[in-house]
Amino acid sequence: MGNQWWLLGAMLASQAQGAAFTSCPTEAYLFQKDTVVYGVDLVTGAYEELSDDLGIPGNVNGIGFNETDRYIYGFSKHLKDVVQVDSDYQASALNVTGLPSGVHFFVGDVHDDTYWIYHRNHGLFSVSLDETSPQYLQAQKVVGADTSMVLTDFAFHPSNQKLYAVDNSSGDLYQIDITDGSRQVLGNSGITGTFGAGYFEKSGYYYLSRNQDGHIFRIDLRNPEQLDASAEFFAYGPASSSNDGARCASADVIPVNVDFGDAPASYGTRMEDNGARHALGSQGPILGANADADSDGFSAPWSDDLNGLDDEDGVAFVTAFEAGTSAVIQVEVTQQVGYLQGFIDWNQDGVFAGADEQVITDRELQLGSTSIAIAVPATALGGVTQARFRIASDTGLGPKGGAADGEVEDYAVAISTPGSTTQTYPNEGEFASIAFEDRWPFEADYDMNDVVMDLQITEYTQLAKVTKVVINGKLQALGAEMHSGFAIHLPQISRSNIDVAQLEYLKNGVAADTSTVLETGQSNAVLIISEDLFDEVTVGCGFYRTQAGCDDGLQFQFQLTLVFAEGVDPNAMPAAPYDPFIFASPNRYRTGFDTPPGRQLEIHLADFPPTDLGSSSYFGTFDDDSNPGSNRYYRNSNSLPWGLQFPQSWHYPAEKQDLLQTYPQFQQYIEYDGGQYLDWYHRDNANAVKLFN
Repeated sequence: MGNQWWLLGAMLASQAQGAAFTSCPTEAYLFQKDTVVYGVDLVTGAYEELSDDLGIPGNVNGIGFNETDRYIYGFSKHLKDVVQVDSDYQASALNVTGLPSGVHFFVGDVHDDTYWIYHRNHGLFSVSLDETSPQYLQAQKVVGADTSMVLTDFAFHPSNQKLYAVDNSSGDLYQIDITDGSRQVLGNSGITGTFGAGYFEKSGYYYLSRNQDGHIFRIDLRNPEQLDASAEFFAYGPASSSNDGARCASADVIPVNVDFGDAPASYGTRMEDNGARHALGSQGPILGANADADSDGFSAPWSDDLNGLDDEDGVAFVTAFEAGTSAVIQVEVTQQVGYLQGFIDWNQDGVFAGADEQVITDRELQLGSTSIAIAVPATALGGVTQARFRIASDTGLGPKGGAADGEVEDYAVAISTPGSTTQTYPNEGEFASIAFEDRWPFEADYDMNDVVMDLQITEYTQLAKVTKVVINGKLQALGAEMHSGFAIHLPQISRSNIDVAQLEYLKNGVAADTSTVLETGQSNAVLIISEDLFDEVTVGCGFYRTQAGCDDGLQFQFQLTLVFAEGVDPNAMPAAPYDPFIFASPNRYRTGFDTPPGRQLEIHLADFPPTDLGSSSYFGTFDDDSNPGSNRYYRNSNSLPWGLQFPQSWHYPAEKQDLLQTYPQFQQYIEYDGGQYLDWYHRDNANAVKLFN
């Protein structure tokens, strides 16, 4: 009688149907043994318990999310019936007819208001969930038994009406046609195990959760006609002896409160590339004092520190890294004890690969600071390479993929070899800011945000000669109506000493034309980054990243590599950041001029003279107080410069906010000729309400 009472109870529950889910959820649902329901973040594998009581005993398997009515459907092992699960995670039996008696189905999904279930000994069945259909809640057998497929879940692709599954034993990826139950092997996934839960996302990625270890894998099925069937490890999720999964397949997988790294793209940084990422929360270990959430990874030289919070603060490089020696780092852990993993790309091939490039494995760290020695291989290449450090509560983290807690921090590391050194301005992993007013020689509003560019410069020295320079830059702001170009002049470096054949220029990580980079008509090397910076960005509010409520996000970054035909004595190199300047974009109107002044109008940092192509005819006119005879250039009558440089990424004023009011100590700095108030530009000394945030 017990089972009959449960059936009666289920019938009554179905009459008192609970509320549907209010939307198409982005999380994945994982039903586990004893009716426990988890919400799983596929981005990181983090999960939370949503319910421990479905209102019926025993497992519910074969679950799927119905986008038509927004209920979850599954098969009850105890009731041997299809059940509907509402938004309170209460299950109601549906009394489906036409199913084989006493059989438990544990493979299922929902598509187009139809519930599909499979058993290798009984076949594939469909059950209409459409109340207007004459076949409502009547099971229809599509195909008979197929004992060759060992499945524990399958899932519908969001766009092509087909089912997909990975065979537990062989790892083969199946595509199943629901019209006749026929299947096609698309390739081998390279993984085996009990894949109790399968999910899709809107773009067409297929996710698999393996019961034994909770690992989540991803297969790219965005274009099933042209695919690589291999599965990549994606995240660490909850393990169980009994799993089943469901998800709204038309929902995107969206990172929420997730920490990403910011190494170059090849190392796995962005979500698209299965970059290293961690769910942030009040629990779990953290590197250093800070960890901030990102919407995605930022591939270097871009940074995720857009809010002024530098979260790469957990690892300090105590000693230099020299090939064939041992280096020392200092690691600080806060919030909770965790396990540290470390990776360094010794051969500089753009990936963390091979056992020798994992330099720290499952090192348990207590709270506080710990010194760790790292052996630098004798074969390590000289120059700047990439390091990644990850901490979490779990062991075994690789260089890519998601983790349920912890943090990832990426660093640029200089490796020296006999006879070679590198030097980076302002230092490895950080940028300096250059800021300009563009109304020279006329009186300016002096908000100092007409052009704000961040720069990082690395010089490579071999056998006591500088042989190569790499310049990374990112455009922070354009608070101007006038169009300006941006260039970098290398004083004392002859134009003829630049090896044009080895000149490399990347825009946003993509190779760009180099034919106009090394400017002609110059005796020294002058590098044209852009003739019009407005051509490099899409502006939403007239200006770029200077107005509150109109943050367009960083859109333009570049990397320029110069190789010298003849090495340069380090003492003959100009001091970084060399001589960056802006100039009037050709054929563009400029306030105060009857005709476009064009390329000849240059604006440099204070006391840098113009280049060979710059005009000196504006010196001493209007608000300019330059005096070439005393090496005084680009200052106004109050000695204020039209260009400023900072040894760190600067928090600049918002649009129309005067620099002297935003940073009050700047006036004293000028009055003392730079001898006092040297930290006037630090954020702590700013009137914060006048800054662009």
